[in-house]
Amino acid sequence: MPRKQYPEKCTDEDFVFFLHIPKTAGTAVSKSLSPLFPEDRVLTHYQMNNVRKHPRDIYLGARFLHGHFTHDVYGKRLPKQPSFILTFLRDPVAHYISTFFHLKIDPTFTYTTRLCQQPELAREIHQFVENRPIEDFFDYEHAHIFDNFQTRYLVKGLSSDYPGMSDEALLPIAERLLIDLPFFGITEQIDSSMRLLQSVVSTRKQLQIGQVNRSRNKPRDYALSDNALAEIRRRTGVDHRLYRFAVAAFEDRLWQLPGEDRS
Repeated sequence: MPRKQYPEKCTDEDFVFFLHIPKTAGTAVSKSLSPLFPEDRVLTHYQMNNVRKHPRDIYLGARFLHGHFTHDVYGKRLPKQPSFILTFLRDPVAHYISTFFHLKIDPTFTYTTRLCQQPELAREIHQFVENRPIEDFFDYEHAHIFDNFQTRYLVKGLSSDYPGMSDEALLPIAERLLIDLPFFGITEQIDSSMRLLQSVVSTRKQLQIGQVNRSRNKPRDYALSDNALAEIRRRTGVDHRLYRFAVAAFEDRLWQLPGEDRS
């Protein structure tokens, strides 16, 4: 892949958007980033969901936004578009399992409602999985919504130009959109990701990552059968290819970080 020079630096003029792909440790990352910006220049979810109720100056002067907002949401609502976008990706098997357990406890899961525009479907999915094992979920008529979750969400989070495309067709688009970002992190390399992120946002203050949210309803000894693992890998095949691409690009960027151990 072509090498770009890193780290790209965020400036005081940038409007930073942290695209939080659900179940990628984004809550902890958001909490570490928010204190870097003046409180009155961090857009809240209430402000994003009620744009007409607030003065336009709030949005024109914004410095930081974080959340599950997809491009069709912030692209339409905001008078000023983000100029510096960040995100994280996670190992697809771990991500799929985490999403499944989250569906058990969340009847209004943002991904379902954003992707399908059907709030009632989110509740229906929750009711189906609430007391069922993951093997039953594989056979569920709506389970396909969560296949290759991260590839779909990344593209939808960064662009409104590719509706209705297959996951295979989305992959090169996702790779291009990802590599053009000034920063993306890898959940499984959270410490290295935070070092690189600290350099990107040009702060002398060490970014503190708090406790990464974990599925509170997932048993500590939870284990997949070989068949279940194979099925998840099949359902996340495109995500795996995107993840491998992302890890290689991330490690290249990390290698270019001044002072990083290259041994």
